[in-house]
Amino acid sequence: MFAACLSDECAALEHLLFKLEEEHLVLASGRHRWLDQASAEVSAAVETLDLTERRRLGLADAIIGALGLPVAATLGDIADAIDIEQAEVLRDYRRRMRDLLEKIHDLVQRNRDLLARGLAATADALALLGAGPTAAYDATGAPPPDHAGFARIFDARA
Repeated sequence: MFAACLSDECAALEHLLFKLEEEHLVLASGRHRWLDQASAEVSAAVETLDLTERRRLGLADAIIGALGLPVAATLGDIADAIDIEQAEVLRDYRRRMRDLLEKIHDLVQRNRDLLARGLAATADALALLGAGPTAAYDATGAPPPDHAGFARIFDARA
């Protein structure tokens, strides 16, 4: 049962990696029309992963208690405390999960870099138009009273 739970968590990690890759492709292509949808799908994949992780933690707590291990025992500690055949299965899942988490971390960083470059390019474009990133609109997206004329001209051109 625990191995099935680990398998589900690996599948959830794979799905998250896939959704992050989709988001990366949208960012890299410059087709930002789909960015909201891609980001929403990443969020849904994270929620699914969270559910599978909670299930795994609950099962792990029960196993840790049954084996008499310390509360902070890891998957490696559990593998060391059970028979060799089952231990290898747990170690394989542990290696796979670590590999997936490393790939996810790398892809998240690449996506953040693309977003930062896009933000910088937007700020540069606004500076060329004579407005800083916040000069034409306030935090709610409405034009501030002192820049309302500029915002209307800018919007009319768009």
